[in-house]
Parts: sequence; structure tokens; C-alpha cells
Amino acid sequence: MNHSLYRRGLSLFAGILSAAFLARSAPASAQYGQAPAPAHLDCRSMDCAAVLPGAVRFEPVAGQPFVAGFNAAHVALGWVAMSTDVANIAAYSGKPLVTLVGLDPHGVITGARVIHHSEPILLVGIPVARLHEFTARYTGLRADARVVVGHSSTPGAVEVDSISGATVTALVQNRTILETARVVGTATGVVDAARLNPGHLVATHEVWSWARMTQEHVFGRLTVTEREMGVSASAEPFVDLYFTMADAPQVGRSLLGERLYTLLKGRLAPGEHLFVVLGNGTESFKGSAFVRGGIFDRVRIDQGLVELVFRDTDYSNLSPIATPDAPRFHEGACFISRGAKVDPGAPFDLVFLGSRYDHRSAFSREFREFRGTHRLPTSVYFVDESESDAVWVQAWRNHRVDIALLLVYLTLVTGVFALRNRSTASRKRLDRMHLLSMATGFALIGVFLHAQPSVTQILTLIDSLVHEWRFDLFASEPLIFILWVFIFGTSLYWGRGVFCGWICPYGALSEFMHKLAALFGLKSKELPDRWHRVLRNLRYVALVGLVATFLYSSVLGEKLAEIEPFKSTFLVPIWTRHWGFIVWWAALLAASFVTYRPFCRYLCPLGGGLALLNSFRFGGPKRRKFCSSCKVCTRECEPRAIRPNGTIDARECLSCMDCEATYNDPEKCPPLIGIERLVRKGVTDDDSKARLAELERAKERV
Repeated sequence: MNHSLYRRGLSLFAGILSAAFLARSAPASAQYGQAPAPAHLDCRSMDCAAVLPGAVRFEPVAGQPFVAGFNAAHVALGWVAMSTDVANIAAYSGKPLVTLVGLDPHGVITGARVIHHSEPILLVGIPVARLHEFTARYTGLRADARVVVGHSSTPGAVEVDSISGATVTALVQNRTILETARVVGTATGVVDAARLNPGHLVATHEVWSWARMTQEHVFGRLTVTEREMGVSASAEPFVDLYFTMADAPQVGRSLLGERLYTLLKGRLAPGEHLFVVLGNGTESFKGSAFVRGGIFDRVRIDQGLVELVFRDTDYSNLSPIATPDAPRFHEGACFISRGAKVDPGAPFDLVFLGSRYDHRSAFSREFREFRGTHRLPTSVYFVDESESDAVWVQAWRNHRVDIALLLVYLTLVTGVFALRNRSTASRKRLDRMHLLSMATGFALIGVFLHAQPSVTQILTLIDSLVHEWRFDLFASEPLIFILWVFIFGTSLYWGRGVFCGWICPYGALSEFMHKLAALFGLKSKELPDRWHRVLRNLRYVALVGLVATFLYSSVLGEKLAEIEPFKSTFLVPIWTRHWGFIVWWAALLAASFVTYRPFCRYLCPLGGGLALLNSFRFGGPKRRKFCSSCKVCTRECEPRAIRPNGTIDARECLSCMDCEATYNDPEKCPPLIGIERLVRKGVTDDDSKARLAELERAKERV
């Protein structure tokens, strides 16, 4: 192994990590290199009238983060919200698409407008006008409509076209607009929460035991210790609360008994529900305010912007619990929800407001708020959640066919390497498989799927390690995710050449240009060794520079990542780009006619990152003892990956397997040729036997 090169690789890798962790101390504005996103809705500086046409005056809504809009005649026209105030959903950049959304009193979206974004694909390449055009399609749609990006087989679904080349951004914006409108609509009562994800109680005549309800996760639980409350250092519970919605008969009859359950169910109006709270601990969850003012001040239900406060007129005492196997509770209550619509199919919070004497004055008390989140299991309340799946789930569902095609292709390439003894047995067959694989990689991954891996994914990974890890960010691009799992796995074992040499769409294009030039009789030009050895390190310099720049400013980092010609080749039509990108793209392509894969060998930061990853590999090409003195493979190695001593540099090797084909070729590998000749002539004298023994030792594998 070349230890000096290995140490150099480790030094560069350490430099990347140092840049990453030094970036932790950079201010937010420096990290992203652009004006920060607005913190809150302010219609004095934002064009709220653009999303609520006719409104000339905007007023805050008490207790809510959105505003109401009025026309010149003081007639209320609806509401305006900024998405990050009510539904902060991260996009592919890891940051939200800040969007103004208007909603009228009939639950119809009156307008939507993006006011800030950090999407890299839109900052460099795809015009931001595409995002504005996509956003404008939601005007006139109902907030509770089922809107699907792409094709849907669901009856009644509204289909909107995606943004070509920015599918994840479109999926996130779809959710951003709809959830913002729905939160506002639910809070104002113009959207029925139950219609958003239609669900139903799973009714059964069976009455569940406490053990069965526990097994089915019917209850949420909120435990607050005396230490957390600040009463003492004890870990004893200040309150230990079990809570649930008891509308379903198998739950309600078990907790309340047949008589009380039937009575309370009969009092429910549409949209109202039964909430049961059971408590132990040194403090009561009921408090005392309900005695004075008819309000339970210690517990409430929160769901999004909906806040449900219980009154004593809607309260029934539970003592004891009806089901005989229930544990003993100090107190219990059943409340009817009035005045605020809660969606039984969505998560909700039980909020406990604890108080303690703070010793400041005779009646002074300190209050602390705690909350526990619960969602009814599907065995109690079933919800069709196909529309509300996470963005990454939608992305995988939308790309089912593409994923299948990609997996078949990657499996076939893996098979070539797994059966490499058979793959390299015939040079002609190997060459055909290599050409077919590169052509498929170019056509399928590059042209058809637009899934060329890029250094930007390495940058995003490092940024996530430094700032916030989000699995859904990487899973939201299923094709890229699958390719990176494949790249990582195959690079560790066989080296980066499986991807770079057999699959990479741009690498295939560059190699095809070089082969085309050879067909026309153009001779390949190669740099002298001293220049080649120096210039191949430029890809590492490019990688380190991009990492440091990206962590300082993601926008600037994305722009400099255009050193890769991938976007111009596969994502954005080259004729629509700035002339500088066109010149760079054309220059690299022209260089490919003259020399073998110039960008891959000297400039590619993605290749540099993968080269650092596989300084070692477990399944490299086979080598013989004779390889240290033979130059047959060295002369034919286009990537120039074979060192003078016959060993192969894993960082340079593109796994073409030509040297392995020579290794198995009795007409090309010198030891095999010599053995074949001696055997054919006959090994009779001592000199022949000695020569044969020498050749047998030379062909031994190292």
C-alpha cells in the first residue's frame, strides 16, 4: 500500500470533519448566506391581500397565530396565515417553504404565495417560477379536498402536476398549503376535522377488560414526579394520569358501565366526544376552579390550534372504574367535549397545569405545564391515512415502477461482480456486459429517472450530521436513497469502481465520447505521470472546498457544486442555462474526446469522496506475484490505477475488470503463456522443470 497517499487521504478527510464541526459556531445567517426567513406573519410588510383578494385591513385573531381580513365595507372575507406559524414542514433543504395561505369562510383556499425558500434545485437550475406556478394551482380548492401530486386512482381526488426535477419540493408544498389551510379552517370552525381523514369507530359488542385495553394501547399516560414539579426531591408521582377518548362501546362500557355510557352517549351532539381521565398521585388533576367558576383549570385537551377546556356541567365522576380488573385510582372523571371540535383520528395532548406554593407570599404559587400525547389505536378508531402519509412515504409510493426498474438493474450489476470468475472468463463477454451496463446506467438512471448521484448528497449528509439528522430528508428521494445504499455497500467490498465505472450516467457518457473519438481515429492524449499524480488530487481539493463552503452558505455551496456537469446533462435542458454553464459543460465533453474520463479522474468531488471511502476494499482484482514485473495490464489500464510495483490503487480503480480478464487469459498473461508453451513442448529435462516451477510460482496469487 502507498502509505503516503493513505496518510494524505486521511488528512483530507480530517480536514472535511474539521470544517464541518467548525461550522457549528457560525451564525445562522452566515451558514445559509441569504436573508433569514420571516419569523412571524406581518401583513404590514407582507402582501397578505395577494392571497385574500379584496381585503384592505387585517386584524389579529385572539389566541391564534393568523389574522382575519376585511374589505372596505368592514365585511370579513376570511383569514391569512403564514405556514411556519401553524404547520412548519421541512422541505428537501431541511428548511420549510414559507408560504402565505388565504382561506374564506366557506373553507376555500383564496390564494397561496411562497415568500421564502431554500430549495437548492430552485436556487440553481430550475426556475423558481415553476414553484410559484405550482403554488397558484391551489387557489379555488377546498381545504378539505383530497389533493394528490401526480396521478391518483382515488375517486374524487384532485390531481396536480409535479414540478419536473423537483418532485420532493412539490410534495412538501402540497402538504404545506393544505395543512396550513386546514389548521386555520379547523380553528375557525369552517373545516370539519373529521372530513380531513375520514374515519370511524370500530364498534364491537365485546366489552374489553383493562388488560385488553392496555394491550391495545387505548390509554395515553402522563406522569409528573414531585421532583419535576419542584415540590421535593422525591420520584413519587405528583400526578399519574391515564387518559383516552371513550366513544367506542368496547372502551366506554368497560370504563363507565352500561348505564352511564348509554346516558352520556345520548347527550353527545355531532362532533362531541367522551374523554376519560383517571389519576393517582399526591395531587388532584381536578383542581378547584371548577367549583368557583365551572371550569377545570388543571387539565385540558390540545390538538393543533384547538384548545378544549372542560366545564363542570359536562363532568361525571368515575369512582370506581366499571371493569373489575382495573387498578385502583384515587380519582376519575368523564368529560363531554363542548365548543371545540377534536379529530378522534389525530393525535391529541392532555395538558396538566400543576401548581405549588413558592414561598414568596401567603398566596403566591408557581405553575408548571406538562403534556402527554396520545392517539387512539386503529382497533378503536380507524382512519384512512393514505393522503396524510409522510412526504417520503408518498415519494416511494409514487415511484414504485421506477424503483422496481432500478432494483432490477442494480441486481444484475451486482451479479456480474458476485460471479466475477465467470464474468472475466471471456474478455469479449466482459466488454459486452460493461458496455451494456454503462449504456443502461446512462439511459435509465440519467435520462429516464433523472437520478444521477451528486456531491450535493454528501454535502447534505455532512450538514445533517452537524446540524440536525433527519432520516426523512434522505428517504424523500427514493431513487437516490437506493443508489446511495448500493454505492456504500459495493464500495466497501469491491470499491467505488462498481458505481463510477459501471453505473454512473455521466461517467458512461464521458467514456462513450472517448470510444467514439477512437472510432473516428482520434488518438487519446494522456498527461505525463508527474502531472497526472498531482492533478488527480484536485478532486479532493474540490470536495473539501465544497464542504467548507456549503457549511458556511448552503446557497453558495450549491452554486459551486455546479463544477459537476450532472445538472446540465440530466436535470435541466442545457440550452436554458446561463452561458457559463454551457461553456463548462461543452469543455468537459470536448475533453472527453481527447482523453479518458478527464472529469472523473481529475475534478469529480463525488469521485473524490468515494475514493476516500474505499482506501481499502475487501474484494479487489486478483493479482499474481509476477504482476510486480509485468507491464501488460499497466499499459492497458485506462484509469492508470496500477502502480509501478503491480499493485492496484483502490482510489483510482474503476473496476473495469480488464486486468482480471488478462489474469485468466492463457493467451495474454505471461506466466500462463509460458506454462502453456512448456506443457505443449513437453517438460522432460531439468531446465524445463525448473522453468515450469518458476512460472508456477509467478502465477501464484498475492
